[in-house]
Amino acid sequence: MIRVGLIGCGGIVNAHVPGWKAAQSCARVVATCDVDETSAKQRAQELEAGATYADWRAMLADGEVDAVDVCLPHRFHRDAIVDAAEAGKHILTEKPLCMTLQEAQDIEAAVRANNVILMCGHNQMFQPAPRTARRWIKEGKIGRVFSLRTVDCGLHTNRQQSENGENPWAWRGSAAEAGGGCAFDTGYHPAYVLISLADSEPKEVVSFSANYNQPLLDAEDTAQTMVRFANGAVGTLQTSWGHPWPNGHWQFHAIGEKGQIYGRGNDLYFQPLEGEAQKEPLEPEEGWGFISEMRHFADCIKTGQTPEQGLHEGITVLKLILGGYQSEREKRVIEL
Repeated sequence: MIRVGLIGCGGIVNAHVPGWKAAQSCARVVATCDVDETSAKQRAQELEAGATYADWRAMLADGEVDAVDVCLPHRFHRDAIVDAAEAGKHILTEKPLCMTLQEAQDIEAAVRANNVILMCGHNQMFQPAPRTARRWIKEGKIGRVFSLRTVDCGLHTNRQQSENGENPWAWRGSAAEAGGGCAFDTGYHPAYVLISLADSEPKEVVSFSANYNQPLLDAEDTAQTMVRFANGAVGTLQTSWGHPWPNGHWQFHAIGEKGQIYGRGNDLYFQPLEGEAQKEPLEPEEGWGFISEMRHFADCIKTGQTPEQGLHEGITVLKLILGGYQSEREKRVIEL
């Protein structure tokens, strides 16, 4: 049995709880940690964990913990991951991996020096449709890939400043604390989906962003980014907190020499070059891929295999998004 410590007990843990409950045959949460004692105790009760901590370093000293699930605000990722690696704990971390390339180098050095497994929480690539689409593309179902598109958008309404002056975005309202705006946060999802489906390294990036609807953010609420991959494919990703999901757009869409693949979540379609679109029967999964994500993490620890969405994938996504910000600042295409 793999014993897991939960570092951070905020809102994103609502999505992690069903995943850990589903993985209880091979892994279970035995400890929770949060500076808010009430949150730590609540999560411990939900997951039947026996210990709570206010400091992750104290948790890492607990010999009853084999691995950790990092669910902290972005600015704390680097320190928690490095500390966990140096304590010999395997690590599942929420996105983003960290905030800068220097932080990524620190994480890589600690993970390799201590021979631990690090998996990035790229949950959408564990949904049935994107996961199957990736396999199809690797198998050559649409041949050479020409064009890809990924989308993750949603209008955030009623984000008004409270009477006591608190920003409803909390730490996400500050680019210095969050690492950026929508492109760095929600945009992380369509970025890793785009890279995973391209099955190639991103080589060039150009991005345009703006803040249309969220005055309490000091960063972008919308971004569109274009990427050229080593295999020649060109991809675009669209993300927004400032406008709704664009009507008619799928979560992902790939076009190649033999046809098209597109879908979202549990729904997947293949359209051959000549012929009608065909819907693929899939075994549906609730929870946006988190259940399969936790199970894969546990399997990697048991078998020693490298996670499908591991250290390399996390660093690659970070390079792409930071390259997009550089493109916006310098008004040019950036070589990665």
